[in-house]
Amino acid sequence: MASKRKRKQQQKEGRELELRMDQRRETFNDIAVKLVATLVVLLVAGGAIWYLVYYEPVPDRAPAWNLQDSDNPDNYHDSADYYESGRPTLLEFFQTDCPHCNNQVPTMKDIHNDYIGQIDLLSIGGFRLGNSVDSLADLRDFKSEHQAYWPHLYDSSGELMSDYGFSSYPSFALVVDGRIVWSGSGEISYDSLAGVLDQYVEPEE
Repeated sequence: MASKRKRKQQQKEGRELELRMDQRRETFNDIAVKLVATLVVLLVAGGAIWYLVYYEPVPDRAPAWNLQDSDNPDNYHDSADYYESGRPTLLEFFQTDCPHCNNQVPTMKDIHNDYIGQIDLLSIGGFRLGNSVDSLADLRDFKSEHQAYWPHLYDSSGELMSDYGFSSYPSFALVVDGRIVWSGSGEISYDSLAGVLDQYVEPEE
C-alpha cells in the first residue's frame, strides 16, 4: 500500500516537474520571440536612419549649369556644350581646403593626361567647408599651385553640388549624353576611375 502511494506521489511530482519545464520553455520562447522582434525593429530603424542621414540620391538626368571659368571670369561654360559633345564628361566637385581633394589631384592629372581628347574633365568649386567658402580666386590659385591644366569652374551659388546629390568632398559624376551613368565620393584611385571611363570612351584608333 505504501509502495502504491509512493508511486502516485512520484507520478504527481513528475507531472509537476513536466509542467514547470513546459512553463519555462514557453517563457524562453516568449523571450526569444521578443528579442528577435526587437532586433528586427533595430535593424529596420538603423537602415532608415542610414538612408535619411547618409544616402545621397543622384538624379538620372544631369542638372544643367552655366559656370565661370576660374582663369577667365568673363568666360562662362555651359553644360549643354559638354553634355551634347558626344564625349563623356567627368565632373569633380571639390573644395580647396579639403585634404582629400588635394590628395586626389595627382590622380586627376593622370586621368587628364591619359584621356585627353576622349573625355571632358571639369573640376567645379565654390563650396563651403566649415567656415571656409571658396572664392573664384581660391579656385584660380588652387589650379595654378597644382598645375592642373583642365577647366576649374566656379559655382557662385554654391548649390550645384547638392543638385547632383552630393554632400562630401571630393565627389564625382560621369555624364554621358546628358545622363549620369556613374557617381562616387571620396578619394578614388586611378584604376577605379579608369575602369569606369573605359566603359564609355571611344577606343583609340
